Amino acid sequence: MRLFVFTTLALFAFAANSLLSRMAFVENAIEPLPFTLIRIMSGALLLALLVRPRVSEMKRMIDMSLNKTNWLSAISLSIYAFAFSWAYVGMDTGMGALILFATIQIVLNIVAQLLGAKTNALTLLGIMIAFMGLIVLLLPGQSAPDFDRAAIMMIAGLAWAGFVFAGRNSQQPLNDVAIAFRWSLVWCVPLIFFVDWQGSSIKGIVLAVLSGTLASGLGYALWYKVLPQLGLQNAAQAQLVVPVLALIMGVVFLSEQLSFTLLLACSLILIGITLAIRSKKV
Repeated sequence: MRLFVFTTLALFAFAANSLLSRMAFVENAIEPLPFTLIRIMSGALLLALLVRPRVSEMKRMIDMSLNKTNWLSAISLSIYAFAFSWAYVGMDTGMGALILFATIQIVLNIVAQLLGAKTNALTLLGIMIAFMGLIVLLLPGQSAPDFDRAAIMMIAGLAWAGFVFAGRNSQQPLNDVAIAFRWSLVWCVPLIFFVDWQGSSIKGIVLAVLSGTLASGLGYALWYKVLPQLGLQNAAQAQLVVPVLALIMGVVFLSEQLSFTLLLACSLILIGITLAIRSKKV
């Protein structure tokens, strides 16, 4: 029961990130670069209040060979955050989430296979059906996303898969996510001086802070907490619920339009999830 509650909260946090980002960009409340910087900095600040930085941690940080997992987590987090913001400038909430998490699912399942995970026919069928949902979404047509934005969102998905992979065996989730956010500041802080902050409204800044603290910092810590119990394949499948949640949020809060293509893609993805999860019990 506890695993279910924590997993559900983490998935809602992921969907909220899509909504908050889209809300910030659809009204030009803030540009992608300052939004991402504020998101990472505010997340790092909140987590620093919960997990205090240690001098020994800063010393270990210099030796990358001793901290490969932490560096992979931090680099993946940063690439994901920047690509995520730029992709959402020209993409609806549900559309972006569908591309993001379908990419994550495919990558994590491939990684799980390379690591020796057992897959039966029903699991493969579920993965294929979910993958078909992504293909349907990207087919040329009026509802198809801009290819460049879709490609950037796929990069974000690849980076998030790296973040999930890095935390698959996390024993101290809050601490590990806090370190990832702090180490991300290494290349984020210098960018502060190259940003035109005058174009950032109060609303845009507030949305970025909410995204960084509640939806990212705490949401990712919850995700790292449940990852060891879920495993990579279950984690990949569970995350495909996020696009459906994001789609609903986009319709409710931003009056985004539902299309037949979006509904078909969501249906295929949900069917794929159901088959893949049920296969674990067969």
